[in-house]
Amino acid sequence: MKIKQINRINSVLIFVLLILGSMYIGASFLIPFTFAIFLATLILPVTNFLEQKFKIARITSSFIGTLIIFIGAGLIFYLLIHQIGVLLNDLVDRRNQILLFVQVIQENLATAFDISLDQQKKMAQDNLLSGINFLQSYLTNILSNIIGIILNFLLILIYLFLLLLNRGKFTDFMMMYTADEKKKETAEILEETEKVANYYLWGRIKVMTILAIMYLILFSAYGLEHMVLLVVFGAIITIIPYIGPFFSGFLPVVFMIIFDHSYMEVISFAVIILIVQLIESYVLEPLIIGSEVKQNPLFIIIGVLLGGMVWGMAGLILFVPLFSILKIIFDNTQELKPVGFLMGYESSGEKEGIIEKIQKKFKKNID
Repeated sequence: MKIKQINRINSVLIFVLLILGSMYIGASFLIPFTFAIFLATLILPVTNFLEQKFKIARITSSFIGTLIIFIGAGLIFYLLIHQIGVLLNDLVDRRNQILLFVQVIQENLATAFDISLDQQKKMAQDNLLSGINFLQSYLTNILSNIIGIILNFLLILIYLFLLLLNRGKFTDFMMMYTADEKKKETAEILEETEKVANYYLWGRIKVMTILAIMYLILFSAYGLEHMVLLVVFGAIITIIPYIGPFFSGFLPVVFMIIFDHSYMEVISFAVIILIVQLIESYVLEPLIIGSEVKQNPLFIIIGVLLGGMVWGMAGLILFVPLFSILKIIFDNTQELKPVGFLMGYESSGEKEGIIEKIQKKFKKNID
């Protein structure tokens, strides 16, 4: 009996390793295709609405849905590139202020660590050449990455259009390989998977929008420069759990320090940023995204780390919703229900917390 259990565990581990290896090897194909699948679930209600309400042909509604994604993502990408250009021009104009800031840091280092300015200058000269070489390679990588992102984005749009156009065939394909007694269960799993993916993505967009509004109000109140760049970047980066919110709050504080704000302003600003982050993580996400896609925090961290190892930056974004879909499959498969239970998040205690109560009232008012 023990030998059978060990063999079964070994088979599962080998299967998981094969899946991860295949995902790593086929990343160039799977990453844009997976992005296209999630974007298709995001825009699917719009295309269905166009077809049902205005009797538009599927090919036309699919093109309109793809065009909406193209315009939305294109505007965000253009805004980021434009604001980065504005920031670089501003840094060139402020070179004297930056040099003064560096001088203050050097004086503080000389006082704190007993390193003279001449020693610091010599160290800087010794590392200057290697720094220039690193900067050149870094800029080259950025340029190639931007070109790669544009090409992948165009590929995603092609996949997206074809997925929307042929969406009925994929369901029929799954049903052809499903036994008659399992077809109803399979249809429910597919429907729930589509619903949760759509709910997660739209909920994430709503959270990012509200966070952007709070950032905009806060940055305007403090007169923070380049706030458009920080708002857009800060809202988008939060799609990566744990890592994203850290950079979302850290960069504005750095800008406050660099652009010559007082210590009291920086401290109060950092405290308010922390409060905004807590509101986003513990109020907005439970209320808007809800418990339907709630996962065990341990598996969220595992998904982020594993995604980064297998698919890089794309994995940081995609693996968390992929884990949510896997949880649905596990919850509806008798042999895998324990795994689904392990991946889920169960509140400790029988009494509802304040967030759960607000969440129920919030959903009731919407319904």
